[in-house]
Amino acid sequence: MAVIKRRYKSKKHQKPVTYYQAEVFVEGVRVSTKTFTTKREAVFWHEKEKHRFTLSPQSLNDQMLLKECVDKFWEEAQTRMMKSTLQGYQSELPYIYDSPLANVKMSELKGIKVVEWISWLKKQPTAKNKGRKSFIHELKLLSAVLHWYRNFLNEDFNVPITKKHRQMIFYKHNAPRRPDYFIKPDDARRWVEWLKENRKNPVYWQLATFMLLTGARVGEACGLKWDAIDLEENIARVIRRVRWDQQTKRPFLEEVAKTTQSVRLLTLPERLHKILSEMKKESVSDLVFANPKGELLIYNAVQTNFNAGFVALDLPWRSTHICRHTYATIALMTTKNLSAVQASLGHTEQKVTQRYAKTVALLSSETGEKTSSAIFKDSPL
Repeated sequence: MAVIKRRYKSKKHQKPVTYYQAEVFVEGVRVSTKTFTTKREAVFWHEKEKHRFTLSPQSLNDQMLLKECVDKFWEEAQTRMMKSTLQGYQSELPYIYDSPLANVKMSELKGIKVVEWISWLKKQPTAKNKGRKSFIHELKLLSAVLHWYRNFLNEDFNVPITKKHRQMIFYKHNAPRRPDYFIKPDDARRWVEWLKENRKNPVYWQLATFMLLTGARVGEACGLKWDAIDLEENIARVIRRVRWDQQTKRPFLEEVAKTTQSVRLLTLPERLHKILSEMKKESVSDLVFANPKGELLIYNAVQTNFNAGFVALDLPWRSTHICRHTYATIALMTTKNLSAVQASLGHTEQKVTQRYAKTVALLSSETGEKTSSAIFKDSPL
């Protein structure tokens, strides 16, 4: 034990003054020292300090506050995550930083603390917003932070988020999605024809047709450039996408797809090949689907025009993503090839594809052509 009794004389005191010097050594190197008037104080400090310097990195991380963990997570996330993902997380960070959970030590972060945090969330002003039914995105952010902590700072940490919390986070009734969540072929034809006849800019019916016949996400379709279209081979390569800034709503192009599986080849049916061939002759931009100035489309404009057709035709849909569900469902019904549809949608797992097309269980090839014939049968388009 490095607690040394020492004495010194001073002009103020005639007798030598006794004090105790505590020194902490780690691997032969003195890392800390302090003097005390009593041996008891010196021994107590020495043991505490020695313990602090000999703790494992994981034990030190256990003492970290959640807000400190979020700081480290956020610093690292900005070097690897896409702008769109960061924007989503940024809007949810206050629900952790400003919550009682922020000052909880990682070693004390248990399931009951998550329950208390969810109760706190439900009392926030935004909980009363008409469109909000849950704080699921905030829970997903917390889960991302805690999994990052386990993977990189403390592999013995148990993430305390369970099915119970994922159910609690929904505080309003969330009606299950109708089983026929797709546009019926007759309605799809009427909708595209309405867009063609009632919108001055032809890009909207062209974009709708492309999405219906390929199952491409709206960001993937809007991010297509002519260098990714091979009309000789009848294929389109999904290698980039458009994202829209959450604050300004302005579009920006990302030279990456949503996931690794999202990078894929789309077969172009004959009907779509004909449309794209005509478009390329008149195109003044490197973008396949662009506004009159040759610039990226704004999502709100796409959604507004799509929804105008749905409203005019008295259809219940109000989403651009309905085109992807429509493609998936009709492709499965007509081809009965689940694997082919899964590949064309870029899904990692078949269960995701099945969620997109709930009405079909068994599913042959020629996916694009059969889907095209089913939707545009007897149509002049």
